[in-house]
Amino acid sequence: PSNMFAFVALGYVVDLAENLWKDLKLQHSAQSLANEIKSGIENHGMVAHPKYGRIYAYEVDGLGNHLLMDDANVPSLLSAPYLGYPVDEMVYRNTRKFILSEQNPTYHTSKDGKVKGYGSPHMAARIQKNIWPMAQIIQGLTADSQEEKLQLLDMLVNTDGGTGRMHESYNPDYPERFTRSWFTWPESLFAELVMSLTNQCPEKPVKFSLPETKQTDAKSRIKT
Repeated sequence: PSNMFAFVALGYVVDLAENLWKDLKLQHSAQSLANEIKSGIENHGMVAHPKYGRIYAYEVDGLGNHLLMDDANVPSLLSAPYLGYPVDEMVYRNTRKFILSEQNPTYHTSKDGKVKGYGSPHMAARIQKNIWPMAQIIQGLTADSQEEKLQLLDMLVNTDGGTGRMHESYNPDYPERFTRSWFTWPESLFAELVMSLTNQCPEKPVKFSLPETKQTDAKSRIKT
């Protein structure tokens, strides 16, 4: 995922070098590196999963070895299209199914099955079975259905530990056990997720309008 993000960032460098700085050498250098990164992802960054088919790997070593997982932090594999990386649609959909399943070692479900999501290995020392609101929000921002977005919003407002805030991570069985009492990054993303359900968030590939006649739990809580 970091290489996908680097490809996108280099695209900005190419644009600035060409249209603002008029630096032809930098433009060509950035474009060359971006092409090299994308070629590496396409030729070495995809593997065949026995259940989900061809998916993006989280890490590869160029020697045939790979790590299949996703980390909740952004950039992540799940966030690739949100960040602007031109994913292979079929491979991304397969990858998404893998990430949001128990095949992903960072994916967790509460004992009652009502809370689902994934976290990060680096937070396991604090909360072994951790879920990150950021990952749930990115799932919503890359979802192609209004129903999935609303389900995630409802889940998010029900796992804030009674604080009215988004945290870094939390225990799905005990949401009051969380890290970072104040974390504006996921809070900003949460606002974007809400806006993606309205016409207030332009330039989004997937945008819906909340139904006027059907009041959902997530919608009613957000308004209050």
